[in-house]
Amino acid sequence: MSIPNPPQPGPYQPNPNPNPYQQPPGAVPPQPYGQQPGPYAQQPGPYGQPPAPVGGPPAPPAGPRRPTPGWAWGLGGVVVASALWAGALFATGNLGSGDGGDADFAGHQYTKNLCDATKLEAFQKEYTLDTDSTATTHYGSRQKGLDQSYCSHKLKDPAAAADSYASTYVYSTARWHKTTDPAGEFASEWKAFEDQSQKTYGYTTKAVSGIGDEAYLVTEKSGTDKDSLTSMTLAVRAGWFTIQMHWSSYGAPDDKAAQPKEAEVRKMLETDTRTAMESLKK
Repeated sequence: MSIPNPPQPGPYQPNPNPNPYQQPPGAVPPQPYGQQPGPYAQQPGPYGQPPAPVGGPPAPPAGPRRPTPGWAWGLGGVVVASALWAGALFATGNLGSGDGGDADFAGHQYTKNLCDATKLEAFQKEYTLDTDSTATTHYGSRQKGLDQSYCSHKLKDPAAAADSYASTYVYSTARWHKTTDPAGEFASEWKAFEDQSQKTYGYTTKAVSGIGDEAYLVTEKSGTDKDSLTSMTLAVRAGWFTIQMHWSSYGAPDDKAAQPKEAEVRKMLETDTRTAMESLKK
């Protein structure tokens, strides 16, 4: 009686007596302590190219060595000095620290409650402040790259009827940009509102002189003919400090309460924004 041959292992069949140092074809060897393969592990190149060789560049062929020119030593000294300079900056926190050391806020100091600086004295000649417990809200935030403070006031028209559905708000936001100068993007940010215009509402952005380093007034009008004033925002930049005050009114006013004119809203925004900026310098 013949003895049958033992079965042969198929492709990649585990060896019954595995060698702990033997890996199946194409496998990446396990890394110590559960680490992932490093950047020098073989990976397929783009467009199906073979993987780059593992390790550094090949050693130069043996032969007589040429003397290193003097300019190379000088270049090496510059590189070393630059590395030491960068290391010192990182060690002292003067590069990328995000502490606002290089930021110029034009004297405007951070406040957690922006409502303390936005009294809206100009708006109160036209409206009264709503005294409801939820009519005024605020918050403040201090982060590594940006400090900001916010305040919202709800206003009431004293001439409006008790059952009027009209609602008016003034929102204010102040930002202290500690790591990035907002000058390069400030104008684009507010001019971009014009690109959001639709058939039933539209925005216009105009530069305003005489306040801060630069300022823009964004006016929103709605309706079929876009002749109904809906909101207006004044945005001001002074150095790395920015502030915006936004007025919005929704709902049809009744016969007794007339919507203020565009020029009147602009004047109130400019007056109360200036007052807020001066208050933040104290």
